[in-house]
Amino acid sequence: MESVTHLEFHETENNYFLVQHISSHRFVKLGLRETEFLRFLLSEADGEEYSGTLTETEREYMTGKFAEWGFLSHPSEAGESPAARKWSWNWKIEDLTAIKFLTVNPDEWLTALRPVIRRLLHPVTMVIYVLIIATAMGLLVNDSSIQAIPQLGAGGYVLIYIMLLLTTVVHECAHGMVCMHYGGRVTRLGAMLFYFSPAMFCDVSDTYTFKKKRHKLAVLFAGIFSQWLMTSVAMILYYSLSYNGIKVPVLLYYGLANLGLSVLNMLPLVKLDGYWMLSHALGIVNLRSKAFALLFKGLVPRKRAVQSAPSIAPSGAGRKERSILLAYGLLASLFTPCFWGWGIYSIQQRLYSLIGAVSFIVTGVLCLVLLYHAAKFAKKLASGV
Repeated sequence: MESVTHLEFHETENNYFLVQHISSHRFVKLGLRETEFLRFLLSEADGEEYSGTLTETEREYMTGKFAEWGFLSHPSEAGESPAARKWSWNWKIEDLTAIKFLTVNPDEWLTALRPVIRRLLHPVTMVIYVLIIATAMGLLVNDSSIQAIPQLGAGGYVLIYIMLLLTTVVHECAHGMVCMHYGGRVTRLGAMLFYFSPAMFCDVSDTYTFKKKRHKLAVLFAGIFSQWLMTSVAMILYYSLSYNGIKVPVLLYYGLANLGLSVLNMLPLVKLDGYWMLSHALGIVNLRSKAFALLFKGLVPRKRAVQSAPSIAPSGAGRKERSILLAYGLLASLFTPCFWGWGIYSIQQRLYSLIGAVSFIVTGVLCLVLLYHAAKFAKKLASGV
């Protein structure tokens, strides 16, 4: 690994480099030519001429992108990074699908918990987890009276919602703990609106620097596995109490709801855990954006495609990779509007019980905002970014 003041260069396979901005923790994958040009810009050699193979147009484009990513700014010029603060609020919307408005730096307490994390991820402990999950699934499958469970009142559903929120916190912390266990850094954990729905996130971008693919996948699967474990504990508690004549249906309802959410989280067509696992399993960084760009390139007229800005990634994607990108791009482009529709419909239903017909106006405004950002995204694809 090579470090240049505020950047780290991680060499990967086939002359690719992962360039990491240390303060913002942003990762960008570059080819050899682009990386050499970035090093030239950072060398501050007065009067020295660039001797690489990038054209003038490509150099102008890459200089603009490097500046946009903060690669050309010294940390003292950029000010204090959000990652350097323990808490930070962000009201700038960069991605409408994931509006990250609250961020906390968990590095300090994760480091303090290293001994606990090692015990939690010990092979013997993992075997115990698997046995707990298998026991719970066995109890659920062999339960013939599951349809006779009493209905919950409003208080029960509120309790389940609170339990699911706490589960989300554990889910994201699981990502962070496994990432740190394998040597990564976790500097951002927080709350966001994911397709306008409340959610949390944990930045485990350091997985890009992991050499072993199984370590990458372990970090990404940790959240779902933690959900299965919590579901299993709830199920075992429910059946244990039931055998002693104590009915606590909220435990079973919570377990089933959590299990359903974990299955939803495995969907790879939007940026849920399933997407990141698929991206790492295929070895294709920025799978979604590359797939949309390739699909869009096939749809726009050839003359317009020629005028697009130069690509930052080296050419040479094989036929197999192009087929994967096209298939993924087609499926994701069909699924994403449906996912947006479901999200907006859910918001309208929640608001209707509070503000009545005004909820249609609110969701109408959200739809206009969504169309505006969709137009910006199409323009971004057209520009070749």
